[in-house]
Order: sequence, then structure tokens, then C-alpha cells
Amino acid sequence: MDFVKKAIWGPDPKEQYRKCQQQLRKNKRQMDRQIQDLNTVEKKSKSLIKQAAKKNDMKAARFYAKELRNTQKVNERMHVSRATLDSIELKLNEQQQLIKLKGSLQKSTGIMQDMNQLVRVPQISRTVQELSKELVKSGVIDEMVSDALDSAEWEDEDLDENEEINDILTEILDSKDKVNNTENNLDNNEPLFEPEDQTAVEADDDDDDEDLIKNMRQRLTALQQ
Repeated sequence: MDFVKKAIWGPDPKEQYRKCQQQLRKNKRQMDRQIQDLNTVEKKSKSLIKQAAKKNDMKAARFYAKELRNTQKVNERMHVSRATLDSIELKLNEQQQLIKLKGSLQKSTGIMQDMNQLVRVPQISRTVQELSKELVKSGVIDEMVSDALDSAEWEDEDLDENEEINDILTEILDSKDKVNNTENNLDNNEPLFEPEDQTAVEADDDDDDEDLIKNMRQRLTALQQ
């Protein structure tokens, strides 16, 4: 009987609304875990930058700063996308009232605009695919053609890479002069910092740090796919 009803009248609006809500909550949980992982990467990267600087290894410090720069940019996008999911949830809750008034879900320009923003972010485009399908089934949005979308608006155009890395190092190491002289000192191997007896890191700890940053980089790469 249910099959016949769906064939004639289409999916039940209340059931479809529940499916959309379930998928939305799933997306939010996944995104929260991704943000937590990125926060861990940021914290560890800052620690590795400080360790490398204390050992006068500014080449490594700049490498970790570049990793941190990339992670921060992904994390920023993830936070914006997480807020967009909250916006979709609010608009979807408004749709629940329309079910009571009109007996069906209605198309929402606002939700369509929010979904367009989400699928433009490569880090989560796959994550929100199922949500998009459920919203299309419910009639809330039109079918989305991802091939027609691009992520140009997410391109980084503010500062060049070296300037951003220098800003990160300056902030973390609290030494603008030393950061600005990094390239020259790297060329002639002059130390940037006075060594401290109690800041040396054991070889085993170095190996652990390298393994950890490798694992974190793999996580970041997975998010970017």
C-alpha cells in the first residue's frame, strides 16, 4: 500500500523531511570531526615550528609553517561551511511548518544558495552529496549540476605564499627581524637563535614528531580530495 501511495502521490513529506534532517545531522557530525582533526594539526604544527627554531633549523620551521598555512585555510573554509549547515537546518525547520499548512515541502531559494556554497568547497563536496540528493527528492531544491560549479571564489589572492609564511613565523616566534633575515641566514648557515641547553629534542622524539606530522599531512590531503 505504501508503495502504491508513493508511486501515485510521491514520497511522504514528513518522511522526506526526517530523512533530510538525519542526513544534515550526519554531515554536521562529520564536519565537527574534521574540524577537530584540523585543530590538532594546527596545534602540533605550531609546536614543531618552535622546536625547529630552537634548533636553528629554519628550513624545517618554514616547512611546518607552510603546512600550518594550508591547514588554517582549510580550517577556515570548514568553519564557514559548518555555519552554512546551521543555516540550512534553520531553513529546513521552517519547511516543517509548510508541511502542516500546505501538506508538502516547498522549494527554497535560500537552501539552494547555501547548497551551492557547500558544493563549491572541495573538502566537503563529497560529504554533502547525500544531503543534496535528499533535498532534491523532497522538492526543496532543484537538481544540482556540480560540473557547472567552480571553486574560484576560494582561491587565495590576499598575500603571496612567502609573505604569509613569514607572518606565521613572526606571530609564533615573536621575532620579526629574525624571520625577515631567514633566507640570508639559510644561505650562509648562520644560526637564527641562540641554542638553549634544555631545549634539545631527543632523536626518538624527532622520529615521533616526523611520524605524527606525516599522519596529519595525510589527513589534510584526504580532506582536500
